Amino acid sequence: MGGALSLTPLYSSSDGNSTMVTVNGHHILIDLGRNCKQCTLALRKVGVYPDDIEAVFLTHSHSDHISGVKVFMKNHQTPVYGTRQTLSRIGTELSGLLHEIPEKSMTEFKDFGMKVASYPTHHDAAGSVVYRIANTETGRSLCVMTDLGYITEGMLDFCSGCDGGLFESNYDPFMLENGPYDYVLKKRIRGNGGHISNNECSQLLEFLLSGGTSRFVLGHLSPINNTPEIARRTITEYLGSKGYIEGVDYHLGVAQRFEPTKGISL
Repeated sequence: MGGALSLTPLYSSSDGNSTMVTVNGHHILIDLGRNCKQCTLALRKVGVYPDDIEAVFLTHSHSDHISGVKVFMKNHQTPVYGTRQTLSRIGTELSGLLHEIPEKSMTEFKDFGMKVASYPTHHDAAGSVVYRIANTETGRSLCVMTDLGYITEGMLDFCSGCDGGLFESNYDPFMLENGPYDYVLKKRIRGNGGHISNNECSQLLEFLLSGGTSRFVLGHLSPINNTPEIARRTITEYLGSKGYIEGVDYHLGVAQRFEPTKGISL
C-alpha cells in the first residue's frame, strides 16, 4: 500500500466496487459500492481507519458504486464528489458534504499534493465519469477506469501517459453469449452503454503500454460472464502476440470480488 502514490482495490465486481488511492499518505476512495460495514472491514484489512478517508469520488449512480456512500459520509463526515446526476441519487440530508463536479473537471487538494481529474464515459448512467489521480509533487498518476460503455479517442487521451491503474475487463464474449442472461441484458452489457470485454481491455492496455504505462489491475469482472483466469489469459496472450512479456514489460493483477487486492505502489 505505501509509497508516494498507490492504488488498492478494496473489492471489485458487479457486486460492488471501491478503490482506495493514496497520495503522500492521504487516502481517497473511488466509489463505495458495498454497505458501510463491509467497506469499513475492507479498509481495516489494509490498515486504514474510515475517518482517515479524506474524500470519496463517485463514478456514477449505479448501486454497485454508491450503495454504501450515504451511511459512510454520515458516520464519518466525509466529503463526497461527483457529477450533478450522480449526487442527485444521494439525497439532500447531508448536502453540505456533497461537492458537484463537471464531467470534465480537475479537483486539486494542494495540502495533499494531489489532483483528481474526471472524464465522461458512455456508460448507461447519466453523468458517468472515470478518474485520473496525480501526485503533483512527483508528476506520477494512476487511473480508475470502469463502466466505460466503449472506448473513445477522448478516453485514450485522458489516460495516455499514466503510470498505471485499474481498468475494466468485465466479460468474456463467449461466456456472455452462452450464459444465463436474457437477450436484453446481454445486448445491454455488450452495447455502447454497457461494459467492455476482455478483448477490448487488451487493446486498451496495448495502447497504454505503447505510451510507457506498465502497471495494470483488471477490475469490475463479471462473476457470471468472466473469471480471473480467463481475463488474465486473454490479455497476456494478446499482449504477448504484440511482443509484450508479462513481468518484463508490464505487471498485471486482478482485483478480487470481495477482498482487498495488492494493487500498485509507486
